[in-house]
Amino acid sequence: MKYSYWELKEWFTNIDFTIVGSGIVGLNCALYLKKRYPKATVLILEKGMLPQGASTKNAGFACFGSLSELIDDLKTHTPEEVYDLVDKRWNGLRLLRENLGDKKIDFQQHKGFELFDAKEVFEECMSEKESLNKLLKPMFKEDVFSVTENLFNFQNSYKKYISNKFEGQIDTGKMALELLYKVQKLGVKILNNISVERFAESGNRVTIETNKITFKTNKLWIAINGFSNQLLEEKVEPARAQVLITKPIKNLHIRGTFHLDKGYYYFRNI
Repeated sequence: MKYSYWELKEWFTNIDFTIVGSGIVGLNCALYLKKRYPKATVLILEKGMLPQGASTKNAGFACFGSLSELIDDLKTHTPEEVYDLVDKRWNGLRLLRENLGDKKIDFQQHKGFELFDAKEVFEECMSEKESLNKLLKPMFKEDVFSVTENLFNFQNSYKKYISNKFEGQIDTGKMALELLYKVQKLGVKILNNISVERFAESGNRVTIETNKITFKTNKLWIAINGFSNQLLEEKVEPARAQVLITKPIKNLHIRGTFHLDKGYYYFRNI
């Protein structure tokens, strides 16, 4: 396809920053670049009609790790590393809420609950609960994990579970929409249905070759996370996950985010 002089001048000339991927990472990258360099030209390239990654396909948990998940992390990481990991997740959530506003992302803090299929697994978590609460207390100023009776009357699970009052949930569609609105309001340009095939650095410029056009940019940012091995020599593979949505359940009595088996299984109300 041939592009006009006006199209080339407006979309593909004098680009300061080009970002690949319009998910939560790419959009936040654009947001902060525009805030730091208000006069810069920022362009986002997205291969899908909508963000192709997990940003709008996940379950919308505003969480930072269930008790059993963090205990599992401690088997391969130091306490300091686990603390830093939780700190990054917690601060990331705080920044998201500050940038977009709770109402815009439909943030609801109904607590998080970890269920157990056996007493032994519950007791294993209980043996580490106090030490993890102590580890995280400098961050949250109070205990994160506590014991809750089976107030939702779940069947086929242990009679007690671990609750986390700091956990919440969001609407990831609303989150992405608000991020798109904010970056576009700042003047960020977004092109959809365009795939980056390769890029090459030359001096202080980067040549980007796409399935539609080849152009140059001053800086290139790769924000496609699990798919980064398509453009970078990274040993990263996207993991397949599955989200099941039920039909509306009349008088549904559960509210909150629920975890099982170190966070590998989870469910929530919507």
